Amino acid sequence: MAGKNRIAVIGASGRMGKAIIQVLSQSKESELSAAVVGKESVCLGLDAGLNSGLKPNGILFTSDLEKAISEADTIIDFSLREVLQEVLRVCVAAGKPAVVGTTGITAEHKKLLMDASSKIPIVYSPNMSVGVNLLFKLTEIAARVMGDLADIEIQDIHHRHKKDSPSGTAEKLKAILLETLGRSESDVIHGRHGILPERDPKEIAIHSFRAGEVIGDHTVFFFTPEERIEISHKAQDRKTFAVGSVRAAEFLVGRKNGLYDMFSVLGI
Repeated sequence: MAGKNRIAVIGASGRMGKAIIQVLSQSKESELSAAVVGKESVCLGLDAGLNSGLKPNGILFTSDLEKAISEADTIIDFSLREVLQEVLRVCVAAGKPAVVGTTGITAEHKKLLMDASSKIPIVYSPNMSVGVNLLFKLTEIAARVMGDLADIEIQDIHHRHKKDSPSGTAEKLKAILLETLGRSESDVIHGRHGILPERDPKEIAIHSFRAGEVIGDHTVFFFTPEERIEISHKAQDRKTFAVGSVRAAEFLVGRKNGLYDMFSVLGI
């Protein structure tokens, strides 16, 4: 590939789309090639740079998904889960690698990702932040050491506008704990209410707060009778997710078909 990696951003007018456009404006390796929004978006025809708090960049918001993907080297998708199937279909048809950061996806969506990854390289993660992926790895390590000795709780705090609960990050933390400890969904509870029996030693609880304008805070607690371990990540700027997304897109250049995660991108 000559020149910079040309990236089409799907869901480009949203919070994450704007942050990715800002990061791309400063990247030495990649550049924005298209900014895609829905057909009913009020942003259609507006300058994507100006809408993202930058100088005009001459790239206008478009709803032409196929053209945007065909002219890009890599795609970053932060649109709605309802359009993921169409995004993957077009990426596969065009043979273009994709970074998928769409949240709230279901088992059906994960199957779509697996099927598409046999034809194109894909990075999927419920959280693209470098720091959050370190949180995932540290949680895995702590669970191996402390898991059978400790009571485990997950705390998930996000802004009041977030629709999915628990967050995709909290769900990933849960999945790491279940796999590492050999437990199942029957061991997971969401919050607590009423008069309850003594805690089951295998119980893992998830607590979700939706308040204010918190970008995203996650903590995993390991409680023993003698001590408490807290592993936390607190996002201070939405750009942390955008930086990781662009890094993932650059990682995909020249990769074989397959489904990659941020551990692969970061080499951890």
